[in-house]
Amino acid sequence: MVDMCEGAHEHFTENPEEFKKFVEEAEKPLYPGCHKHTKLSGLVKLYNLKARHGMTDNCFVDMLIEVGDLLPIGQELPSSMKKYRDLTSCPKCGLSRWKVTKKNVVKKEVPTKVLWYFPPIPKFKRMFKSLETSKSLTCHSEAQIKDG
Repeated sequence: MVDMCEGAHEHFTENPEEFKKFVEEAEKPLYPGCHKHTKLSGLVKLYNLKARHGMTDNCFVDMLIEVGDLLPIGQELPSSMKKYRDLTSCPKCGLSRWKVTKKNVVKKEVPTKVLWYFPPIPKFKRMFKSLETSKSLTCHSEAQIKDG
């Protein structure tokens, strides 16, 4: 989470108005009158579902379309996450989407950056199953002097 915030800060330092627009877009209610979820929280919940159950990208896009149809008129859920799928360079900075070798040869189908997502909760559960490991993970908290 910290890396993501630092990355967002670095990206939007040059254009704070763009960051403000990004935050406003993320904080929009999922649909008019919705007080429980924002556009961002709804997408994060759906991405967690995708990762937890190993959904394919096509399945996820189909689910976005179907859920969007179920929501009231004016909903903010995107109907696709593949807006830039066919681009070969970044629409903002123009850098290549694919890795470039030292000899300036573009390696098609080898992406420059890859974002890996894994849900942390199952890993924490596995780590805390072992008594020895859980003691090691909590020793810094338990060893502190609590003076009130």
